[in-house]
Amino acid sequence: MFDPVRDCTPHVATRADAPDAMQAAPAVTDGPGISRLLRESPCVERPALARGLVDALDDRALAALAVPAQRDSLHALDDALAEAPAILDVAPQRGRLAGALRAADDDPVPQGHAGAPGISTTTTAHIGDNTVTWTNDSEGRPIRAEADLSEVFSGIDRSSAETRAQRESADRGIDGDQGGHVIGHRFVKDQGLKNLFPQNGNFNVSAYKKLENEWADWVDSGKDVHITVELTPANQDRPDKVRVSYEVTDPADGRVVYDQRVTFRNEAGQQFDRVPRADMANA
Repeated sequence: MFDPVRDCTPHVATRADAPDAMQAAPAVTDGPGISRLLRESPCVERPALARGLVDALDDRALAALAVPAQRDSLHALDDALAEAPAILDVAPQRGRLAGALRAADDDPVPQGHAGAPGISTTTTAHIGDNTVTWTNDSEGRPIRAEADLSEVFSGIDRSSAETRAQRESADRGIDGDQGGHVIGHRFVKDQGLKNLFPQNGNFNVSAYKKLENEWADWVDSGKDVHITVELTPANQDRPDKVRVSYEVTDPADGRVVYDQRVTFRNEAGQQFDRVPRADMANA
């Protein structure tokens, strides 16, 4: 459904790749070792290797990878499994991985950790019925945002201070960047630099906008949307990747009706296939 991060030349998978899934995975259980194995493996072999690695980890070992020092390996496994051809049937492995990824999302990188050096700050704002918490580094650059959305503010104008902040954010990036909102302006109104990062212009107005449109339609259909956005690497002017996970719930009974995660590169050409609005009414 989504276009995950691709670290190598696109490969069209065929049945010829299926036997790779049956190869025994190396006995590696630590995060750095897993990330290194996946990084050094040929693109075509990564999905099968990731499948074997997840199978080799029991639930305790998989949960241990959710800690800040290890969680890059979880993302690497998830990225690799997303590339698997259908013949490999990685649904069970992705299901197990989803639990560890949710635990990682619920445990932000602590202040002073090697993955986020220096002093970070958190700021929580209540905007109408929405609540958002931002984590920003010592220079005010966003690292993470977590939002509970149940209201959309349509047709609101941006203040001159907000547009200046967008220009300042874009100037931290490269040619073609815009000051992109971590959590869309339609949900949080003017929040300034804590909610802005240098974002490729094409990515901002295409794939990320479609993602925001889906969130807005879920809210308009009467659902609540809980979102976590992580910008990586942290503590840099311009993030390379944007990792998004979100869960849609029915406020009437708390039932989860949809959940998804996607990783984008901060560059042009990103794709996002959104849930059609017509499918939300009966969710």
